[in-house]
Amino acid sequence: MQVYSYSEVKKQIVFMNISELQSLYAKHPGIGATAKLLEESSVTKIFLGGLCASSAALIFSTLLKSSKKSFVFILGDLEEAGYFYHDLTQINGSDKILFFPSSYRRAIKYGQKDAANEILRTEVLSRLQKTEEPLCVVTYPDALAEKVVSRNELTDKTLKLQVGEQVDTGFITEVLYNYGFERVDYVYEPGQYAVRGSIIDVFSFSSEYPYRIDFFGDEVESIRSFEVDTQLSKEKKANISIVPELTKGVGEEVSFLDFIPEETILGTKDFLWLRERIQAVHDEALSPQAIIAQEQDGQEYVNLELKAD
Repeated sequence: MQVYSYSEVKKQIVFMNISELQSLYAKHPGIGATAKLLEESSVTKIFLGGLCASSAALIFSTLLKSSKKSFVFILGDLEEAGYFYHDLTQINGSDKILFFPSSYRRAIKYGQKDAANEILRTEVLSRLQKTEEPLCVVTYPDALAEKVVSRNELTDKTLKLQVGEQVDTGFITEVLYNYGFERVDYVYEPGQYAVRGSIIDVFSFSSEYPYRIDFFGDEVESIRSFEVDTQLSKEKKANISIVPELTKGVGEEVSFLDFIPEETILGTKDFLWLRERIQAVHDEALSPQAIIAQEQDGQEYVNLELKAD
């Protein structure tokens, strides 16, 4: 047995950063064995036990780096998913780790949509659609219960622009109008666009910040994201995808689990609870209170799907 003083132990803990802690987890033989099993097509289920607190995030953050496949982690509820997402982003950054929430502010039976959540959901679908690089999505049963637009429908409802492209501004405004965007003097929320001379501001549902597209004649000279409050530019963009609100007037809809690539790895904490909770959300959507709420909002009946084994 080795004995250390309190000051020595404290010093080791304080000066051990996240990357060093992650490297210690990566050296565990169980991590390497799990990574190999994940690459085996014949292996369909893997059980990992003994994980508690942030150890799960540390283990999976290591697996994310070594795997070429996308991951979808399904936690028990919004709070649990939020903590897990925070831990993953603290370790691996937020570039390839996305959060997929329910589009509703509270329970679905109240029928109150949350614009910020709809942006996050649309961003996840857009990222999955436009890239083949592995991504990590953190979600929970209430979010999975709601159907999403199909890949074909998303492609049809996406306007792509890039710097140097020749495109008529009248065509862009016509497309935005057909997508259901509202023309305003200044954009301040998703689903709006504004035209001022050679500049078009548009707030896509797939972006946290609106875009400012500057034209020189019919050429896209520059694209920048900007702050709504200050109107100051944030980041230059080489290309962008503009997506309308996908919860209104969409055509074909599918389960989110049907939208993701087939080789995606699913991580669930409790599969039986997942099925039970999705069924409960489905029943809530059929309640008289939910139907009245939908009618008051002028929305169509919300589509849900219970995905079986």
